[in-house]
Amino acid sequence: MKEKLPFSCPVCGQKKEYAFAELFEGAILTCPHCKLTLTLHGHMWKDVQKEIGKLKEKTSIS
Repeated sequence: MKEKLPFSCPVCGQKKEYAFAELFEGAILTCPHCKLTLTLHGHMWKDVQKEIGKLKEKTSIS
């Protein structure tokens, strides 16, 4: 089972789950609902890294 992280669109608020492999610095994400296109970098990338770390810790403890 591939681990996924839910990512909320900053415009419409809808969530889409992305596999960890899809989330990297410079990744281009497109909201399937409002079609906003984002480049994952800066503070957003830092937040995603933190969430991935939390999920990895949680799954390794279980």
